[in-house]
Amino acid sequence: MDISSNVTIDDLVIDNVALYESIRRSFSRDPFDHYINGLCGLFICLLGTISNALSFSILIRRTMRLSTYVYLAGLCLSDFTACLFLIPGYILDAYPVEVPDFELPRTYTYTKLLIIAGAISTTARALSVWLCVAFTIDRWIMICRPFVGPLYCTIKNARRVSVILYIVAVFYAGPLMFEYQIHQDRSLIGLQLVDHNKEIYRYKLSKLGSNSIFRWTYVLINAMAVYVIPITIIVILNRKLLTSIRLLEQRSAEFNAPLPTKQGVTIMLLATTVTLLVFRSPSAIISVMWLISAKMFINEKPPFPLRKFHSIANLCATINAATTFIMFIVYGTKFRSEFTRNYCCMFTKMTQKKSTTLIRHEQQQLKLISNNKTNENDQQNNDIKNISHLAVSSNNNNKGKFYKRLSKRNSSNATSTGTTSIGSLSPKKELRKHRLPSDPEYNLMMNSLNNNRQHEIAIPEDECNGDQTNSKSVLLTESYFDWFKNLLGCR
Repeated sequence: MDISSNVTIDDLVIDNVALYESIRRSFSRDPFDHYINGLCGLFICLLGTISNALSFSILIRRTMRLSTYVYLAGLCLSDFTACLFLIPGYILDAYPVEVPDFELPRTYTYTKLLIIAGAISTTARALSVWLCVAFTIDRWIMICRPFVGPLYCTIKNARRVSVILYIVAVFYAGPLMFEYQIHQDRSLIGLQLVDHNKEIYRYKLSKLGSNSIFRWTYVLINAMAVYVIPITIIVILNRKLLTSIRLLEQRSAEFNAPLPTKQGVTIMLLATTVTLLVFRSPSAIISVMWLISAKMFINEKPPFPLRKFHSIANLCATINAATTFIMFIVYGTKFRSEFTRNYCCMFTKMTQKKSTTLIRHEQQQLKLISNNKTNENDQQNNDIKNISHLAVSSNNNNKGKFYKRLSKRNSSNATSTGTTSIGSLSPKKELRKHRLPSDPEYNLMMNSLNNNRQHEIAIPEDECNGDQTNSKSVLLTESYFDWFKNLLGCR
């Protein structure tokens, strides 16, 4: 019995959510492109942009007076341009994998930017190869042909060669600007999961780019003039440079002579060219494969191994453009000293400025604290002065009263002669109770009193300290300092 004959169209139930997810999953992007072309490529481009900008700022200084540094400055500028204009394409690949391709910001302006940036970055990478050829030839002439080196390897000639290479690069980039054209993608309009108000633009080959003569000419130039010929020149000349350096080292060891001062520049250039050969070899292989058989790339089927290899080759070329700064720092003694003198010293100056500002702030705080303390001390001194003035005024009042009482007693006792009675000691006792500070009137009074008495008066010390066993005779004619000292001792 056939079970399928009992199934009707009404028995089929389609889940809209499951259908939406399945269609959305079919437009998901490749994780390989996300991690290789997206995250890694974007990070390397940002690093290369910063490092090449720093290298260029060092190589154009007046202290770097050498023809080779002119070529290296041009190399840093071309690598900076390549890293900068690769960023827009890597940004699209850096979006999360869960975001489908039709939800990416593929606007008309951004697509046009991708076409222009792709042409400029491709030209800049080709220019970097020829600049490496230029400074390799420059070093070969200086090392292997030392008699004609000062005539040809000058800064003026290096600038001329660099300008010529940049002009040729402009002509090379011109046709690449028109290799692709923008078109609107309408294949997803019928799907419900796509916003119909959103316009999606992509680029495809233009009439010029689809022309077979143009394609074969471009592939031939890219394979031979960008990779095969310059790499061959670099390999041959570097081999001769290495041979010459070894010969110089042997002769310097035999005759105990120092090595040439500019040998470090040659070693730095050798390291730079070797790095270029290593990281540009995958791109050279891809170009030769395109020249031999382009159908391998056109008729490729999933999982697209050649396209993945092409992505890895582009990433290696980007790494080469971003890591020339490392070669300059490791092998370039002059470059390293200039870099540390300009940028590391700048950092130390910034830290010193911060420390000096902190010290100044602390000093200002200490000054404020000291000013507050001085103000408090001044206030305390003013309070003490006010209190002393009050005490002096009160003592003056007491002194006037005392003088009046004393003058009365002196007038009553002026007739008495002979030994002193107990009643005559009352002014003295009153004087002991009212010890006053130094005053001219007081001293005159005491002198007149002594002249009237003309004898010694015994005053027991038990009035001061309460000791009944010891009693001494105190002369009233003693100095005021001793008297004031005894007064303080009694109290």
